[in-house]
Amino acid sequence: MYFTYLSAGLMVALSFVIPAAAAPQAGTNETVAVVPCDPIDKYTTSWFLGNVCKRPPAATCLFYTRGLSRAARIFSKSNGADMTTIWEMWATSLYNNRIVTSNPLRCIMQNKPLRRQYFAAMSESMAIMCDVFATVMDPNPVSPREDGIWGQTEFPTLKQSGNEGCVNSVAGTNPDGTEVHTIWTRPGIGCASAKKKMARRDALTVLQARQDSCGIENDDVAAQFDEGGEFEVEW
Repeated sequence: MYFTYLSAGLMVALSFVIPAAAAPQAGTNETVAVVPCDPIDKYTTSWFLGNVCKRPPAATCLFYTRGLSRAARIFSKSNGADMTTIWEMWATSLYNNRIVTSNPLRCIMQNKPLRRQYFAAMSESMAIMCDVFATVMDPNPVSPREDGIWGQTEFPTLKQSGNEGCVNSVAGTNPDGTEVHTIWTRPGIGCASAKKKMARRDALTVLQARQDSCGIENDDVAAQFDEGGEFEVEW
């Protein structure tokens, strides 16, 4: 905004910059924050690795196929289990699906292809950190479906070498845990975890955990991101 006035024959221009940080809320005197949408290119596998706030302890990673987000969350903590799903590992704000101008993820969350890309990168990061062995939940624990993020991203990542952790076997379980089958074992003598890589990120992990609450607030959030949910993802 610019104002111009004359003083003693001298024209002076004054400029004032008013930031567009908030907008009035319709029908009220309140204002709401307006932030730009984050670009999907920000959320790479490396970005998620560098911003994790809870790493999965060895042998605790629990993956699942579509339709089982809520079931996996419940199973991971039932009967004394202490398993880790994707829903506990990052800041609560990174699971925010509210379509409001104050949420920088709103453009990603309301776009299905971008949403899948976002969670595929998050899932790949989780798989890179898993160690010793991992579990996947599927109605068919002998041969879990592979047409979603599990089969196309998580499982191939678990099987590769050079990760931060090293998974030497993967087990399939049905949703109630009454059937468990080994579905993959690493050929040869297996591999060891890349502990030095993990140690280099420990300081950042602690810092992030102090700054943000970690994980989703309840199981309903996980269900919203699954088959039949408002923000469906094809796990």
